[in-house]
Amino acid sequence: MIRLAVPADLKACVAIDAPNFNIFNREKRRDHFQVMIPQKKMVVCLRDSKILAYATFDPDWFGCTFLKLVVTDKSVRRTGMASALIQYIEDHHCLSGKFFSSTEDDNEPSKRMHEKHGFVVSGWLDNLPQPHREIFYFKALKYSIEQ
Repeated sequence: MIRLAVPADLKACVAIDAPNFNIFNREKRRDHFQVMIPQKKMVVCLRDSKILAYATFDPDWFGCTFLKLVVTDKSVRRTGMASALIQYIEDHHCLSGKFFSSTEDDNEPSKRMHEKHGFVVSGWLDNLPQPHREIFYFKALKYSIEQ
C-alpha cells in the first residue's frame, strides 16, 4: 500500500538506513521529513502495516515535479517498492508531465534505477558540498494530470 506520509510515520522513516547518504544524515533526514510531511510531499510504502520505503518530491520545481529521495529498507531492496513509489508520484503528483530527479555520479544503483524507469540524463552540477558530480535526469510523461 502506498499513501501520503503522516506525522506518525516520522520515526519509522528516519530509522530506514540507506547507502550513499553523504549529505542526508539522520538529523537532516528528520528535518527534511518534518518539512515534507505537512506539505504532502512525502509518500510511504507499507507491507503488513510496516513502513518499508519512502519517497520525497517537490511537485513545483520550476513548474515540474522533482523526485528528491527514494529509500527502501535493506530487507526489501529490489522487490519493486521503489518502482511503485516512483509510479505513484508519476500518477498522482506530476501535473506538468515533466519529471526530474538526480543522483550522485558514483551511485551506480540509483543510475540504473533512473534508466530502468525511462529517465534520461539532462545535465549535471559540479561543486556541491558532496564529493561527486550530481547527475540530473528527466522523464517526459505521456500525459499530464488535470487539475
